[in-house]
Amino acid sequence: MSLVSSKNGKVFLCKDTKINAVEKIDIILSPEFYWVRLFDIPVKTVSQARHVLPTLFEDILENVKELSYQVVKQKDDKFLCFAYENKKIFEAIKDSGVNLSLVNAVYFGQNECINIPQFINNGKAFSYTQDGILVKIPNALLSEEVKLEDKINSISLSSNKVDIKLYNNLLSSKQISFILVACVLFSVLNLYRIFIYNSEIEKLDENISAVKSSSNMPSSMLQVNSIINSQKKDVKLQIAKRDAIDYVLKNKTFKLKSIDIQNDLLILDFENADKNEVEEYLSKKYKIASSNVRNMNLNVRIKLWKDSILYM
Repeated sequence: MSLVSSKNGKVFLCKDTKINAVEKIDIILSPEFYWVRLFDIPVKTVSQARHVLPTLFEDILENVKELSYQVVKQKDDKFLCFAYENKKIFEAIKDSGVNLSLVNAVYFGQNECINIPQFINNGKAFSYTQDGILVKIPNALLSEEVKLEDKINSISLSSNKVDIKLYNNLLSSKQISFILVACVLFSVLNLYRIFIYNSEIEKLDENISAVKSSSNMPSSMLQVNSIINSQKKDVKLQIAKRDAIDYVLKNKTFKLKSIDIQNDLLILDFENADKNEVEEYLSKKYKIASSNVRNMNLNVRIKLWKDSILYM
């Protein structure tokens, strides 16, 4: 294990590399973190090539669906293809001690060290094969011991950045797929329920229209509500009349001769009744509109309404 300074802004990351960084850095990955193969794929675009990569790597790798892939198009319709595990690289960068916010970009060593045929870094030897693939080799196979730390400042980084998420996935791809399927099924179920509800609402509207038609009811809900409110008012008035008559008849002290109703007035005729006693009793619950005595009979008018509101 060695501590790498990042004064030049570039770090070649191996599995046991520790980084001392205070400024933004670019990380170059050693072949320990990815698999690379050169394929002659009969397609024209990088996106088409990436689509078939899991199949091309499954002869050497397991769980190819769990990996991420990148493609760089070469000459003669050849494609340099990379397979890597995002979580593995993320953990290595995090374990190196560098603050993730200081990581500017991540690159494959395959593309960035092409001008350094062989080198040693952190006590590990790396070399390009005859096919141009950067691999880790035993130190004894190096023909010369070139330290990468002496050459890394001369590396001109390419535009082929690693498409990597610098955070750990809490869920595996299978779990994410399961959640997505569950969400789709839930959405389909809700759409089905909405369809059923809409059908029921349409049937209910049709039934309401049929009832209105058979009962000669107005089609407008505004008209219907107006009729209902009018009926409610009539009901309240009848209840108010009943309660007023009941209240008057409860007092057996007074001899009631006759009762009449005119609009919102209850007209009472008492025989040989004391005017003050009658008014005192009635005014406890109702407003007296008028009262007078004629030929030993007391005529009292009380209001069933109070400021346009029924006495209840």
